[in-house]
Amino acid sequence: MSEQCEIFRAMAEHRQAKRRANNASSTEILRKNGIEFVSKNNGAHLIIGQYNFWPSTGLFIHRKTNARGRGVFNLLKTLQKDQPCQNT
Repeated sequence: MSEQCEIFRAMAEHRQAKRRANNASSTEILRKNGIEFVSKNNGAHLIIGQYNFWPSTGLFIHRKTNARGRGVFNLLKTLQKDQPCQNT
């Protein structure tokens, strides 16, 4: 039984480390792409325009339609589609 507990703890630590790494990398990707956001809960929840985004899991939800997606790159594509073409 002790061996199973150790395996479970190791898996839990790995998941937590993965979520922390995802949080940092997703937030950095948004910054590098010039996406403005409001950070809530010490960066665990970001508000980007009409979307709620959780960078640790990659989940994003449109605030009005509840349309869901996953992944920071999919969020970037979705934001790009939502923006009207801007000619400069």
